[in-house]
Amino acid sequence: MTTVRVLAPYFPPAVDGGGPIRTLDALTRTAPEQMDIEVVTRDRDLRSAVRLDVPRSVVVSSGRRIHYLAAHGVPGIIRLANAVCQRPHPDLTYVNSVFDPRFGVLPVLLHRLGRTRNGRLLIAPRGEFDPGALALKRAKKLRYLAVARATGVFRGAVWHASTELEATNIRRAVGDDVHIVVRENETTLPTTAVRVPVTESDRLELVTVGRISPKKRTHLVIEALAHVTRPVRLVVIGPVDDAAYGRRCAAAADGLPEHVRVEFRGSRSHGAVLDAIGAAHAMVTATAGENFGHTIAEALAVGRPVLLPDTTPWSARVTAGGGEVVADDAWSSTLERWAGESVDQLARRAQDAADAYDAWRSASPAPHVFEMALDLR
Repeated sequence: MTTVRVLAPYFPPAVDGGGPIRTLDALTRTAPEQMDIEVVTRDRDLRSAVRLDVPRSVVVSSGRRIHYLAAHGVPGIIRLANAVCQRPHPDLTYVNSVFDPRFGVLPVLLHRLGRTRNGRLLIAPRGEFDPGALALKRAKKLRYLAVARATGVFRGAVWHASTELEATNIRRAVGDDVHIVVRENETTLPTTAVRVPVTESDRLELVTVGRISPKKRTHLVIEALAHVTRPVRLVVIGPVDDAAYGRRCAAAADGLPEHVRVEFRGSRSHGAVLDAIGAAHAMVTATAGENFGHTIAEALAVGRPVLLPDTTPWSARVTAGGGEVVADDAWSSTLERWAGESVDQLARRAQDAADAYDAWRSASPAPHVFEMALDLR
């Protein structure tokens, strides 16, 4: 039996950590049967002081064992270090962050010090090396990477890239001589699109899903709406990850004309998010970069076109699926044009989005990333 220990900052039932939570859930659910999967994660959601309503350790579907740790403070660091080094040592340790001090930096250092014996280390940056993400707190991140390279912290590690673009970003950040496996993220989305009927409305219904943070650039969409002359409603779903940035977005929404409405709904369950996407005519995101972009796939899965910048792996499929790639200075004109479309035009876009999703899901999957990292095949 091959053993895999997954270290994840957030894991279901947490929701506010975004798409990586659902990716990791799918990744561990779809692991080969000959693998024993153990997940170590925080016992609370992003920026929450309240513990998740779960036991400290639980066995869930597919035999996965999940340990929810109180990882805050010095006692939390000790608990996490003990969990990382716990015997028997796994054949593979999968780390889902580079910069998270506890779930990224700590396990990598412990592995470099030999505390996980001869097991292999697989690191998933989860988009942290995207130019837009790396630009946030850039000096601090670059200092850590420089020290890590100089001291060989990442020596012997394997890196998981979701796309060739992310692989390029990893090499740029860590070095050209790193070992990378490129494997698109797993998903438990349906094999064919659920073709939700298009809402008949006298205004353009939009939704954006994700943390309200500088990386997601929600302000670009809200500020662009100030120049749209037709009725539009934008539903914003997700927690405020940066208080100052949240105030900026709220102030921009307050200054919009009467025919444009923005609703901030905060955190919602996964089911409520899917319902909100299905109730909209399109999903929008101005993200500075995504290594995968789970919410984009979820929008296509219910037949909803997407408007986004050319900063994700989805540009070609979104364009084929009734959506558009939008330049930063073209959000106002694009939204104005979409707001002038008829229900029939929006319904055709929805059909194209569902078709694009079906084409994506029909592709033959590669081996599981755990197999690729361990070279089981």
